[in-house]
Parts: sequence; C-alpha cells; structure tokens
Amino acid sequence: MEGQTELDISQGRRRRIDYHPLATGAFELTASDQKLSGATVWTTVIRAVADDKGVHTLVENQMESDDFTLRVSVGRPKVVHELLGLSRRPMLGTSSLLTEPQAIPAAGIDLLTDLLAAPGRTLPVIVCSEPGGDHDGSWLTWASRIASRSEGVAAVVTLDYDAVTAFKELLGDLAIWGGGIRVYAPISVSPYSDGWRHRYYLRARLQEGNQATIDRIVYSVAQLSARRRVPEVFAVFSERTGLPADALDGMIPTAEMEAAREEWEFDRDLAVAEHSELEKELARATGHLARLKDELLSRGLGEILWGTRHEVAAVIPDEVQDTSEAVLAARTYLSQWLSIPDSAPQELDDIDTAPNSFAWGNTTWRGLRALAAYAEDRANGWDKGGFWEWCAEGPLLGWPATTKKLAMSESETVQNSYKLRRTRVFKVGTTIDPSGVITMLAHLKISEGGGNLAPRVYFHDDTKGLTGKVHVGLVGPHYLVPNKSTN
Repeated sequence: MEGQTELDISQGRRRRIDYHPLATGAFELTASDQKLSGATVWTTVIRAVADDKGVHTLVENQMESDDFTLRVSVGRPKVVHELLGLSRRPMLGTSSLLTEPQAIPAAGIDLLTDLLAAPGRTLPVIVCSEPGGDHDGSWLTWASRIASRSEGVAAVVTLDYDAVTAFKELLGDLAIWGGGIRVYAPISVSPYSDGWRHRYYLRARLQEGNQATIDRIVYSVAQLSARRRVPEVFAVFSERTGLPADALDGMIPTAEMEAAREEWEFDRDLAVAEHSELEKELARATGHLARLKDELLSRGLGEILWGTRHEVAAVIPDEVQDTSEAVLAARTYLSQWLSIPDSAPQELDDIDTAPNSFAWGNTTWRGLRALAAYAEDRANGWDKGGFWEWCAEGPLLGWPATTKKLAMSESETVQNSYKLRRTRVFKVGTTIDPSGVITMLAHLKISEGGGNLAPRVYFHDDTKGLTGKVHVGLVGPHYLVPNKSTN
C-alpha cells in the first residue's frame, strides 16, 4: 500500500516503519527507533530495485541527536547480515561480499595478491596476520569482530604464519606481518604502490587498546563506503526528498551549486597557499642539507651522511600513519622533552579516518618533533626567546613561524569570554600547577583547511621551569576549542 506506516510503542521505545513503493520493482523502507524520553533517533533506510540483473539493495544508517557528546560505535545494521544471508552470491560491483573472515593458506597466497591487484576491485580488503612465536590466538578473535562489524563494506582475510611469510615475499614492505592488520584501499595494489594509502595497525597498538583500534579500522572502511557513488540504478530515488528523481527534472538547485562552488574555491585557495608554504620550507631544508653535506664531506665524515640516509627500526620514524600514531610515537621517542598525558589526545577517530588523515598525522608528528627539538635546544643553551623565535631562526626540525600555522596566544575575544576560555583549560602535572590544570593559549595549527575537524595541538612551555619540557594539553579537532568564528 502506498505510504503505509506502522507505529509501535513498547518497552519504553517508539518505533516507526514507513513503506513507500516508488516505481515498478522498487521500494523504500524507513525504520526509526527512539526512547520515549530520549534525545536520539536512530534510522535505517532500505532501498531496493529489481531489474534483469538481479535485486540491488542500498542500506543506510542515520542518527540524529540533541546530545552532542554522544559517541557512536560504527557497525553494519543487523538487517545487512540478514540480507546477505538470503542472497546466494552477494556482490558489490565485481567484488564478492563475505560474511566472515576468509582464511588464505600459503599455497593460495596468489589469490590474495591477485585480488589486491585487480583494477576493478570495489571493496577494501582487511588483512589480519598471525603473530610469530607463542600467542593466545586473540588475532583471530579480532578478525572475527572486524568482519562482523564491517560486513557489506569490506572483506576480511586472515593469514597464518606461513601465509604471512609468503605474502611478504610477494608484496615486500607493502605486506603485513607480526600480528598486525592492514587495510588495503580499493585501488590496484602492487609492491611499488604508495604505502600510505593502505593503513596498517601494529599488534602492539591492538594489544594496548584493541577496542579503540578495531573501532578505528571499522570506521575507516565505513568512511570509504560513505564516499562511494550511489549506483545509477538507484536514480529512481531522490536522496533529499524521497520523490522520484525526475521530480527535479534532473537539475540541481542554483543555491546548492553556488554554495558548493564557493566551498571548492575556498579549499583550492587554501591548498595553493599551503603548497606555496611547503615549497618554501622544502627549499630552505634542501639548502640546509646541502650545506651540511658539504661540511661533512670536507671534514672526511661522509660515512655519517650516507649511514643516516635511511630510517632504521631503532631510531625515530620519519613518518606515521595517522594522528593517533603521531601521539604514540611522540610518547615513545620524545618523552625526554615532551609530556603528553592520557587526557591530551581527544576525539581522534574522525581525524584518523578523514581523507586527509595521513597528511594531518604527519604534520602533527612534525609539530610534536619541533616542540621536542625546541626543548632540547633550550636545555643545550639556546636562549633567544620562546618557541616562535626559535622557529623563526629556521632550525632543521622547526615549525613555520607564521600566523597561519602557529599562535602563541588567543584573541582578546577568546581570552575575555569565560565560555571560550574554559575550553583551553587542560590537565598538567602538579609540578606545573598544584591544581593539576592550566590554561593553554599557545597552539599549532595543523591545517587551515578541514573546517572544525582540522587538528590543533595546544601546549605549555616549561623549558625554563622545573620540568624543562613542553607540555601538550590537547591533540584534537578544532571544534573542541571553538573561537568566535567556529562557535
């Protein structure tokens, strides 16, 4: 029946189901669920279209809430599992959809490398590796949890120890081993592919916080799915109104196009400006390295130059995968000069799974290394000012001394507003302040683009104090520290 609605109120919840047949062989079903006194509405939308190729189904999860502190654990709706179970051979494009982890032995490792290399692959592939030596088998439990939650948007593969060895022989550094997990994006993968496109998660990270890491893995593939173009077969639906697509005569409203154009132009201008700054920084760093090379060679110390060309496992890494890993690396390698309490990293899930996650993570890593290098130079006698002045001298590990990238204080608007200023109060050791908290106004601007999600790093300079360190109060999105323009 057209527009049929069913409403059920029971067990303290209000549930509503709306059914709309939109065309021959097509329908839309919307199911919503809300506590009677709750501020959050959960909605599942199912769209189905039948044609001569089969039944095409699109399932979306939506959530609306007045509780802005609510955190969501992403996972496939139960109905997805049921729909996949009903299908004899569920597919997404040319990729088969799996309902559980697929174990691949060493003898069949070519199947995995061929799958990853396939140019038409439409699904991310999550590869879980068995750790070496004695272990408790938790890696298989993690794989099952990931497969259950990412069902329909990713394929999960498990490799035992022998298969891991065979995989590494074929894919080299782009493989995964040691109990780690790697998410291969839906692009063709070869041993020469860009590794940063395929994020990996070390076993140590999973052991330290397996739930948070699994959340991040699932969220990353869910984000990829959310950016997927809706197949043309669903053109009978209007994403905005629920009406047939021809109701708008195939036209996009002018106001919507103008807003999109302005946003694109703004993002382009930011990218051009940031690219120009990076070119300047690269030119300065290249010049510095060239002078350093000449000096080392002139002193007969060429072996130092060539011996430090490549990163080794025992030294500070050149790059990280995301912002969370930047914080972990800083705690591991920079703790002598940098203090990052457990309270500092906040709301990093969205940052770690954004399209710019690799760039943001490595820019954050660069910023943390700059703060640590500054503290070390202060301890070694540099005393010509603060962090801004140190950066302005152009040290090798410095940070850009420009208002676009660094602020040593906040505007008067922020400082005079209790509501805004209190968002800059962060935890520190009692050595810094007996209260255990302090207001931090100095911060690194990791990115000017990215809106309210763009990361910020707030810090306090105690390099001339009792600790001799820089103390980080926040590594998190801009929306946690609003100002007049973001409030």
